[in-house]
Amino acid sequence: MFLILWTLLMTPFAQAEQGPYMWGVGPVISTIVLPGDHPFNFPDQADDAGFTKTSGDVGLGVHAVMYMRATQRFGTHLWYHSGSGGYSSPNVTMEYDFVGSSANGMTLLGGFGAGFGYQRWKTGEGDEQKKLTMNTFILRAQGSVNYRTKTNCFEIGTFMNFFLPSGSVIESGDGKSEPTNFVMYPTVGLEFTGYFGDFRPPKKSKRSRRSKKKGRR
Repeated sequence: MFLILWTLLMTPFAQAEQGPYMWGVGPVISTIVLPGDHPFNFPDQADDAGFTKTSGDVGLGVHAVMYMRATQRFGTHLWYHSGSGGYSSPNVTMEYDFVGSSANGMTLLGGFGAGFGYQRWKTGEGDEQKKLTMNTFILRAQGSVNYRTKTNCFEIGTFMNFFLPSGSVIESGDGKSEPTNFVMYPTVGLEFTGYFGDFRPPKKSKRSRRSKKKGRR
């Protein structure tokens, strides 16, 4: 998976003549829409320990993108998610998008990504507090629409993050830890990003225009 993603990301660099086609970086805000109560299912041990699902959540972070062609871009997405039920989750992903058709300044995009993260839920207080923690490998798919000016880009999109946990344990206040069953954590959500950068496509050089004219003769 990473090899395929790396190949797709690096191909535009190898073919680019003069740096990025366009670029931008800015804040992103997101929320989980499905499931309404996150996650769909807790491990059996977490249900028995009294953990509650997250019903209200918000993610805040930074999203940086770079276009190496008019039809391809890649990005890095860093965000921190928190919500009810003592939920918190820092994450980072690398993403690749195909830039589709555009009209009236609006552009459609779709792509995928992969990354790593961490999830935690808490219940109880003091010595009675328990934590469900896990490292996660993230598979991601996203689709969005954006509007660009010369120096800004405003983007709204939907995403699906598929969290594959590793080392999932319940930690007790007395320092004991209990491994839990393997449970996958898919989420579907919405996000909005406001980019600042350079969104002016580079002008074609006189040399390239001359070569095209010669080719037509």
